[in-house]
Amino acid sequence: MLQKIKRRKTLIYAITVGTAFFVFVGIGKAALNEPGSLEDPLVTQSYVEKRIEQIKFYIDQKIKEVYERVNLNTTNVQALIQENQELKKRLSQLEENKNIAIPKLEVVELRNGQKLIGKAGTEIILRGGKAKAIAGELGGLSDVTGAVDIKMDQNIPPNHLLIIPRDDGRGVYVDEYAIFMVRGEYEIK
Repeated sequence: MLQKIKRRKTLIYAITVGTAFFVFVGIGKAALNEPGSLEDPLVTQSYVEKRIEQIKFYIDQKIKEVYERVNLNTTNVQALIQENQELKKRLSQLEENKNIAIPKLEVVELRNGQKLIGKAGTEIILRGGKAKAIAGELGGLSDVTGAVDIKMDQNIPPNHLLIIPRDDGRGVYVDEYAIFMVRGEYEIK
């Protein structure tokens, strides 16, 4: 980036020096030639001053363009630096969050009329035995696998993922024996 800026500055200085060189060579050549000859046609002072002003304006415009490009690039660089710092912060936050333990499925065995009452978001999978649903006032258990709502006292299908949608006493109960995989908060009664 800095090399591009240095190259542009060098280019502007080279154009300025080159232009000045040609102007001074032309003036020097005209001074050596005899006024009025083919090598030195007559020009007025106002014409020369006008041409010098045009060249000066042209050089000023080129310098201004280079400075604007440099300023734009500097602004872009600052924005990229800020974005990079924000991304580094987000990455460090993600790295910290990866150490947060995700609840694992735990094996839970129920016997002889026990109930498993889950909190909102608890996941239950019946792995063996037979169980029935305990519904709440606003509905039953959400059977994600079967895409149905399991109502009160309906049989729980084996190996279906069930989700407890609310903290309103929903869960499952068994008459004899059942084994479940459970993720989330629950209590056994």
